[in-house]
Amino acid sequence: MSNPLGTRGALAKAVAELITALWLNNYLFLSPLTFRENICRFAEQFRGSDQHDAQEFLGFLLDGLHEDLNRIKVKPAPIEMGPEREHDLETLPQQIMSEREWRIYRRRDDSFVVDCFQGQFRNQLKCLTCGQTSTTYNVSGDAQPARLARTTLLIYLVWLLQTFMPLSVPVPAGRNLKVSLLNCIEAFVREEIMEKDEAWFCPRCKTKRKASKKLTLSRLPPILVIHLKRFSFKGPFSDKIETQVQYPLQGLDLTNFVPPPLMSQDAAKLKQPPKGWVYDLYAVTNHYGNLSSGH
Repeated sequence: MSNPLGTRGALAKAVAELITALWLNNYLFLSPLTFRENICRFAEQFRGSDQHDAQEFLGFLLDGLHEDLNRIKVKPAPIEMGPEREHDLETLPQQIMSEREWRIYRRRDDSFVVDCFQGQFRNQLKCLTCGQTSTTYNVSGDAQPARLARTTLLIYLVWLLQTFMPLSVPVPAGRNLKVSLLNCIEAFVREEIMEKDEAWFCPRCKTKRKASKKLTLSRLPPILVIHLKRFSFKGPFSDKIETQVQYPLQGLDLTNFVPPPLMSQDAAKLKQPPKGWVYDLYAVTNHYGNLSSGH
């Protein structure tokens, strides 16, 4: 309740009351007025009857709950990016640095929401002239949800053995095209080439160079939220991508997208589910309509 970044516990209490009322099953219907009012007190954009993105709302809800439920009452000073840490990021195995960076993150942010929803990915840039690399480990909840592009479909998946802030994946364009959810995730982790206006300023070459950009999933959460990026923006023009995305109701296996534990890391082995990272579908939020209207 003392966290200046949260809602002083108001949002957590409102969610608790709503869940309690739902599970009591005493009503034929339930209008979540108190819950909505607590949202609007801290996010004025949701007041009134304007349309809003489900992803934006979910992002605000999870972010607010995280701050209300943060177990770190007094946050320690951030650990600076010194030469030794930077060297380790570029030279040590991904499994080791992923775990190390995750521990650094949780020194300041540690909550039930982090336990359940937040994942981590590795972003590496590589100069194609000299081979210099720049590696960062980002936590998927770092982005401000309210600033993300319009949502169209949220898929909530539950890890089979126990119960992310959204993992936003691209959708190939095409009205009569059918792709799988795995195709979208593969497109997300596919290596990109940065050149011309998007060229990377290489710290070793001291000039802009053609570079590769590679995203890798380093850590998956027990509850994985996937956002399909169905709205494309090209200059002043925008469009909705109508491609059909197929996905299984059970047994979505993402094990191969995460680096395997190192043989010497017995502790890390225990953190991976015995049957791998396999998810079942829990719920879907689907946007019907076009860019200017819909629900």
